Amino acid sequence: MLAALVVLVALAMAGCSGLPTSSSVHAGQAIDNHAAPTIGNIEYPGPSPGASQKDIVGGFLDATAGTNQNYERAREYLTKTASRAWAPRTVAVTSGTRDLMISGRNTITATAESAASLDAEAHLTERPEGATTTAEFGLSKVDGEWRISTLPADFGLWMNVEQFKRIYQPQEVYYAAATGHTLVPDTQWYTQTGLVSSLAAAVVRGAPAWMNGMTLPALPRGSELTGSSVSIDNDGVASVNVSEEVLSATPAQRTALWASMLATLGQVSEVRRVVVLVDGARLQTPQLPDSPNTPADFGYTAVSGNPAQLVGRTSPTQLQWMDSGNPGVDLRNKGGVKDRPTLPTINRNWYRLAISGDGKQVAAIDGANAVLGRWVNGHLSRISGFGTDLVAPSFSSTRSDSGDAVDELWVAGRSTPKDSGGKSAYGTLWVVDAELPVADAQPQPVEASWLRDKRIIAIRLSPDGERIAVAVRTPKGADQVYVAGVVRGRNGHAQSLTTPLRVAPSVTDVLDVGWIDYATLAVLCRDDQSGTVQPLSVPIGGLSSDLGETPGGEQLVATGGGASSLYVETDADTVLTRVGASWQKVPGVTAMIASGT
Repeated sequence: MLAALVVLVALAMAGCSGLPTSSSVHAGQAIDNHAAPTIGNIEYPGPSPGASQKDIVGGFLDATAGTNQNYERAREYLTKTASRAWAPRTVAVTSGTRDLMISGRNTITATAESAASLDAEAHLTERPEGATTTAEFGLSKVDGEWRISTLPADFGLWMNVEQFKRIYQPQEVYYAAATGHTLVPDTQWYTQTGLVSSLAAAVVRGAPAWMNGMTLPALPRGSELTGSSVSIDNDGVASVNVSEEVLSATPAQRTALWASMLATLGQVSEVRRVVVLVDGARLQTPQLPDSPNTPADFGYTAVSGNPAQLVGRTSPTQLQWMDSGNPGVDLRNKGGVKDRPTLPTINRNWYRLAISGDGKQVAAIDGANAVLGRWVNGHLSRISGFGTDLVAPSFSSTRSDSGDAVDELWVAGRSTPKDSGGKSAYGTLWVVDAELPVADAQPQPVEASWLRDKRIIAIRLSPDGERIAVAVRTPKGADQVYVAGVVRGRNGHAQSLTTPLRVAPSVTDVLDVGWIDYATLAVLCRDDQSGTVQPLSVPIGGLSSDLGETPGGEQLVATGGGASSLYVETDADTVLTRVGASWQKVPGVTAMIASGT
């Protein structure tokens, strides 16, 4: 039997429902038009004389984890016809061991636990615990030796999690929001070979489906890169040649294309400058700088991490500004505190607090989860009658096309249609214009039809205000976590949500959600069997990982500054913060609030 050089590594299972462990999303230092590094590469063997059908299939699957882009060694296991037909563009990411079974005459079926799948557009989708992937292969003899003659339609590559992370790296591809001149990231996975060309092609291809409506419309049909790849000269100038169809794009689309290319390709260390060309001439756009270097040269800002300020609840009625680096310290009497707004006194019956980014507004939910309280300049206003089962509110701040600030307060719960006789309730999101006078600022429903039959557990706006994380419970009692884009009007105000992207499919009992950073969620969940509570790190478009047990955890507070700036409120009126790999109690506070969330 053929001895494989690589033994599949069993994926460590941990977390609320046995989620795989992985690192958080980060951009790799990859070089375009260069071969992948040889460190850690494995040379897979070709077919052995007299190899059995199982040996041939097993050797082929092993060899698909090679780093050569044409997969010559893997093709040695195929007939010439099968090799010509095989154009791998997807990856099945597996865990555990692989099972090969004779399933018919000259047919072998491979089965393995499925951790994730990478589609043809480089998006990684995590699979729920217990999911499997199968593939059936037909074999025939060539010169007396078994070879694979038929593969499943659209079959790509098979590799375990460790192999996948060795070969592929997560990269952020930036797309322009429809309003506000903001570039929003989408995580995609690529090999190091031809990285810059792959990233440039992803920018031209346009945003994924879950961003449709939040971002500018796609470029005109037929828009693509021209030539075999993006060239990088000795000065680090990346020349991106695009097809003539791009000339039909609107001025706003052409400007956004420049900005997106600069933000996306600028992550690669070898790229110092980017030039977008059509037929060798620079793509024209209004007020095109001579040598643009950053998205800011086009009036755009790429979403990045900006940790929020912290406020602690030190008694049932008192709030205090906290030191983000040392959350146990009261800063009210120290230098710089005079520049921070005075925090109001909060009645002990208000819970689930939120604070605006500038610290001038506070919001909370009453004990009956039916009244939204707003403190503006220290004065409390109550808003009721619009919904029940209200969850913790969330502030957001973005900008309109004109550059004006758009500050909003979001809340979610259940609303009862007037014509239903009170017999049914809808999962609903409302938004309050935080800039309006309090008397005029009433909750307005945000269109999201996919929430209608669900109970909303928690919401949290992203630091950029362009995306929202939503945890829901379905009518069958299953908890699910989604990320959706916020569709805004020309004035910048929220109107609806995009069709969502589901993340963390293995979680079963969700308590809360937050944003660890601009591309990673935190999901607080409870294990159904053990009852343990712990937060998970959930990269959008990546693999989830466990952040350790937080006994009695009920709510999350994330500043957007990474996993080390994550807090968990417990049922014992204590707050835990992550220190290294463990959780420690924050002294003197019973709750924590991150401004702007």
